[in-house]
Amino acid sequence: MRTYKKIIKDSTFFPISLFELNELNKICTVAKRLDNRNAIPATSSNFSIRAKKENAFLITKSGIHKRNLNPTHFIRANLFGKPLHPISPKPSDETLLHAMIYRNFNEAHSVIHCHAPELESISLLNCEILKQDKNESEYLTCGYYKIKGHEVLKALGFKTHLEDYFLPVIKNDQNMEKLSHLIEYYFFKHQQKLPICAFHIENHGIYCFGNSVPQAELRIEAILHLLSYLK
Repeated sequence: MRTYKKIIKDSTFFPISLFELNELNKICTVAKRLDNRNAIPATSSNFSIRAKKENAFLITKSGIHKRNLNPTHFIRANLFGKPLHPISPKPSDETLLHAMIYRNFNEAHSVIHCHAPELESISLLNCEILKQDKNESEYLTCGYYKIKGHEVLKALGFKTHLEDYFLPVIKNDQNMEKLSHLIEYYFFKHQQKLPICAFHIENHGIYCFGNSVPQAELRIEAILHLLSYLK
């Protein structure tokens, strides 16, 4: 008797490869763990992985609570944030920010964005403000939030707890093109304080990325722990 293998498709009607299915299942599990710590309220937050073909990625679609994620809830988009299918459902509003990360970091294979309560302690009022050309049309206040003196810094790639970690912080704006341009130019193209594996948008949420789903989760968990410790 002939048996047929079930083909699982994403929300843009493309077949999901076995590699992608494995990675999507991992990030759906991460979403459940973040929900347990009240980090993805309502329909906020979004998650993505780089597709098997490196010129695309899969990101959560808009309007669903991420605690209930499964692999069919993801939309396939190119590295400029445009869905690959002409009648695609609406992707998350922050798709452009995910695309900007994948364009600039070839090693980035997963992005996690959440709204954890620990992030409420971050304000540009307690940041080192980054100097910019105020004549630029894309100008937004941004700076670095300094974290130091904790063993968990090693999870972010530091050799000792005596080193300083500088988390980029950007003033919130509803114009995602403006935000992505500013972050790309000031923090990615002209990196002044390394390493950059995350950035935070004030009164919005954090974006954390890694070379795998487990590394992205490890990094965001480390940052949230450090912020809780420093309160």
